[in-house]
Amino acid sequence: MMNKQNSETAEKYDRESTTRTDFVKPMAIAISVLAISLSLFHLYTSYAGSLVDVKQRSIHLYTLMTLGFLLYPFVRKRGSRKVPVYDYITAGLSVFAGLYMFMTAERIIQSGGQINDMDFYVGIFILLLLFDITRRVTGWGLTLLGLGFLVYGFYVKLSVYPDLNGVIVTSVAKQIIAQLIFITEGVLGTAIGVSASYIILFILFGAFLARSGMGQLFNDLALAVAGHTKGGPAKVAVIASGFLGSINGSAIANVVTTGTFTIPLMKKIGYKKNFAGAVESAASVGGQILPPIMGAAAFIMAENLNVPYTKIILAGIIPALLFYVGILLQVHFRAAKRGLQGLPKSELPSVKEVIAERGHLIIPMLTLLYLLFSGKTPFYAAFWSIIATVVIAGTSKMIPIILGISMFLIFQPQLSAVLSGSAVPNVRSDWWELLLIVAVPLAINLWRKRLRIKGDEVGVVDCLKALEEGAKTTVPVAIACGAVGIVVGIASLTGVALEIANSIVSIGSAVNSPLIQLIITLVLTMITSIILGMGLPSIPTYIITSTMAAPILLQLPLYRELAGSTETATFVAHMFVFYFGIFANITPPVALAAFAGAGVAGGDPNKTGFQAMKLAIAGFIVPFMFVFSHEMLMVDATMMNIVTITVTSLIGVFLLSIMTEGYLKTKVSTGFRFLAGAGALLLIYPGLWTDFIGLAVFVVILLFNLRQTNAVTEQRSAL
Repeated sequence: MMNKQNSETAEKYDRESTTRTDFVKPMAIAISVLAISLSLFHLYTSYAGSLVDVKQRSIHLYTLMTLGFLLYPFVRKRGSRKVPVYDYITAGLSVFAGLYMFMTAERIIQSGGQINDMDFYVGIFILLLLFDITRRVTGWGLTLLGLGFLVYGFYVKLSVYPDLNGVIVTSVAKQIIAQLIFITEGVLGTAIGVSASYIILFILFGAFLARSGMGQLFNDLALAVAGHTKGGPAKVAVIASGFLGSINGSAIANVVTTGTFTIPLMKKIGYKKNFAGAVESAASVGGQILPPIMGAAAFIMAENLNVPYTKIILAGIIPALLFYVGILLQVHFRAAKRGLQGLPKSELPSVKEVIAERGHLIIPMLTLLYLLFSGKTPFYAAFWSIIATVVIAGTSKMIPIILGISMFLIFQPQLSAVLSGSAVPNVRSDWWELLLIVAVPLAINLWRKRLRIKGDEVGVVDCLKALEEGAKTTVPVAIACGAVGIVVGIASLTGVALEIANSIVSIGSAVNSPLIQLIITLVLTMITSIILGMGLPSIPTYIITSTMAAPILLQLPLYRELAGSTETATFVAHMFVFYFGIFANITPPVALAAFAGAGVAGGDPNKTGFQAMKLAIAGFIVPFMFVFSHEMLMVDATMMNIVTITVTSLIGVFLLSIMTEGYLKTKVSTGFRFLAGAGALLLIYPGLWTDFIGLAVFVVILLFNLRQTNAVTEQRSAL
């Protein structure tokens, strides 16, 4: 539980924490029913099949807008918990908008996107509602960006006419409203489509895992594995926050919740408050790049690129490994330098105890991975992983309910045929697979109950709470997806993205060296992603930067040569901007995750932010690494390529950690720190000779430091 100070910190830096909570009972029940109903709708359509795109996405977006107007106050201030009349009005208008879109969808589809006057006026009201809820939920950044693009769209479309009149202005306005609101090129575009299919189901999966005790499993396992080592609490923070961050998807919320446990422990053993806050914030942000459940933008990337989500998972493994190894090495060297010890083993759980109590919760994660890598769709995998979670952690009362639902879903065609008296169809080909998904967790659950092993259980109330929390958590994601649709829709309508790309390429063409031209373009892209990420959620940051940056990079000859194919080049470009949009959360001057960490630790926000950047240095370098060597993303790579690049990159991260902390076994001099940095860069840059030189640097630093350590030890022994 968060104390008052940490709750205030969450509200200050995380807009998602400013929701109202004290509703009158009838309204609280109504909100719960609406949220649960939406979650059940998405679970049903994930099994039975989605509606027409416009209808499915409209139900998703406008229901969540309704929840948003009730949960998020008009003015962000403490004490604004009661729902005023105007919020009821905007919530009601959102319901009307959803119903209107649902009822008119077929007509507008058949007319090829043509709208009438009534559609036009409703579309204007929808835009106004969307701008207001975007401001409430995500802040002014995305709101002003959407408004700016909307004004630009009108300017471009009207500027082609030498003389303007009311008819022309109305015609252009109708075209823009149709593009943005009524077809799948704007607000109801790819982003909201992914939110309405993949993202909400994975958020629900995370909510069910949280109710089953997965968070406690990560905390306890991290304590058991790393708590007793040098600087143990910091390593616990890195491990636990990384895994928890990959499930809950919110870096700031993760900092505030996990940080209330880990930051005091770090300060207790001697870490300074700024460093403790930085460790927690860096590790929490990294959760969004940690497979298998990465940030919401990863699902949108898979849809945009039309690649299996498993490709995104595989691509994220090595970069995430390097990121977290880099942080762990730095906290270890800091602990060794300052003589900081871990926690007494007597105060920590054992690995055996943790596995016995909560190890069974890994089964749903394994189920998810199995289904994804066997070629099933992400929403199918998420659906059956939720079933596995409830079965393995269900109470005695919950088990018959979930078993009945599971058997009905597996054998529904046969049961329907028997009840209707028609011919019984063949059993679905994957029935045995689904039976195993249910039977294995069931056997484990019954075995645990027979042995009376303690652990969190999921009952009917827990399931309802998970469904409610999942829908509420999806509100900011869906609103961001809807709002960024305005930007994408206008960009598509005006061709502004291509114009910007051509302008930047023409500027870069003044540089003669292809390598320098590429590096300058990558650095500018990185800066743009970080700046956008400071003011926008990760989803619009990714969508906007990938829309602009991918065409730029694809026009550079050296970049295309390094990638080898257009498909690989596009994939690498999208991964590049995806990473930097996320790391904006720990990049001053607007490092919200780091500021939240400073708030919990009682440290200085900017100092904590710069410490977090230093800890995450591998994360800022890794994207450049996979541009020059895409084998790091397991793309077009042999096993030998993957092993080689993993080993050399890990050594490179080791050298980076030595450079940043200035310590190995003993203090490392300034000259050797510079040498370590150079060796790290050599190992990062692909090439046999650069790797050999980098490895030689590593060996020299290691041997020299060991020699210094032995000399110091001998001197102490002599004394």
